[in-house]
Amino acid sequence: MKKPALLLLPLLLGACAGKVTESHEYLLAAPALAAPVNAHTPVLLKPVTVAPYLDQEGIVLQTDGAEVHVARKNRWAEPLDAAVDRYLQVAIANAADRQVQAAPLSTDSALTSIQVRIHQLHGSTDGRVRLVAEWSVTSRDGEPGLYSFDVTTSQQTDGYGALVDAHALLLDQLAVAIAGSL
Repeated sequence: MKKPALLLLPLLLGACAGKVTESHEYLLAAPALAAPVNAHTPVLLKPVTVAPYLDQEGIVLQTDGAEVHVARKNRWAEPLDAAVDRYLQVAIANAADRQVQAAPLSTDSALTSIQVRIHQLHGSTDGRVRLVAEWSVTSRDGEPGLYSFDVTTSQQTDGYGALVDAHALLLDQLAVAIAGSL
């Protein structure tokens, strides 16, 4: 009777030792577009650029001083620059009550355009989340206005899901600041 149990023992031990940590992918889901948007001349949002250390699949945490950790099992579901670009397009439109269109780098100089650069967008091991960005608004007269944003918030709970929620909260605040500069 003991032989069948002995045969199952290596299988059970192998199953426990081979347990793989589950991977998670996160979307930076843009808010719903509020309707209606005023019929002003549209604003053009040039492609958002993110700092090179953020331009990767893993979500970034600052661990100690200037050291960063890139998560291997907690990743963005799409390139961060594309996600932030789409997010800000909707969030700025909502905050400014204006139509915001995605634009290539070279745009019609007759329209107002926005160029956003994200320098920092990461969490830290103590639950703080920071967004450092700058943007320029080039109006029809061609004279650019330069602006900066540096805000830190705290995650509501632990975990990468809460970190992504804090990223969205900071991007909403950035969108309000950008809308105020139009």
